[in-house]
Amino acid sequence: MNQIFYVKINIMDNVDLDIINSIEEKCFNGESLSQSEIDYYLNYIVYQTRVLLSSKKDKDINDYRFNFMCDTAQSIIARYFEKLNISYKPVETGKAITSNILGHSFLIARFMVNEEEKSYIIDPTYNQFFDVDKCSENNFKVVNNMVLKTPDIGYFVLKSDDNTQNVIKNFLRCGYLLLTEENAKMYGDLFYKTKTGNVNYFNSNLEMPGSVYIKGFENSSANLTYTDEDLQNMDISLEPIYKKDLKIKK
Repeated sequence: MNQIFYVKINIMDNVDLDIINSIEEKCFNGESLSQSEIDYYLNYIVYQTRVLLSSKKDKDINDYRFNFMCDTAQSIIARYFEKLNISYKPVETGKAITSNILGHSFLIARFMVNEEEKSYIIDPTYNQFFDVDKCSENNFKVVNNMVLKTPDIGYFVLKSDDNTQNVIKNFLRCGYLLLTEENAKMYGDLFYKTKTGNVNYFNSNLEMPGSVYIKGFENSSANLTYTDEDLQNMDISLEPIYKKDLKIKK
């Protein structure tokens, strides 16, 4: 399918495994990472997850849009994080934002970066919401002033300013985003605008502060779909490179 933005996903086909091993060891021991390390690491995690998903479906990673694979991606990364003592929160939009919106699963993960705790949205399958055919105005379905269906997120991105579009394009490329109030508002509002029911026809006024979204994400009650054993049986488990005396902290 054609995408509304021509964005090639970030390919890491020459990963320095020594660097990943060092970063994993630091995460396992609760040590701080540099900004370059966290960026390299998150790009690695997203890419490896996308490789597993596309390989499982026998798809070319450059063309695959990861439709309906969000909960699988969420489980892959979460189970991997568990092996490295990385703090994470599984999030489902319908529980964390509001009901009757586009359902989607992603993760919030916390890391020490330059001696400061930072949280990131990790969402390798966000690309699925940008197909041209699903991002046009004619995807709105309204009966008796009730919105029954909306376009996908890409439609609302096209209605946003240049800065939002640039941030989203990079997010589509890399699959992660620093969790700030500004970014949380942007990410959350785009899902909020897919709300159905007795709402504005174009849903343009559906907005909330970033702090509200962050609270919803952090208090998320979502559950993971797959156990680590499930993932291993499906040959889509992401394993740490650092395996020296791995003992998960309780």
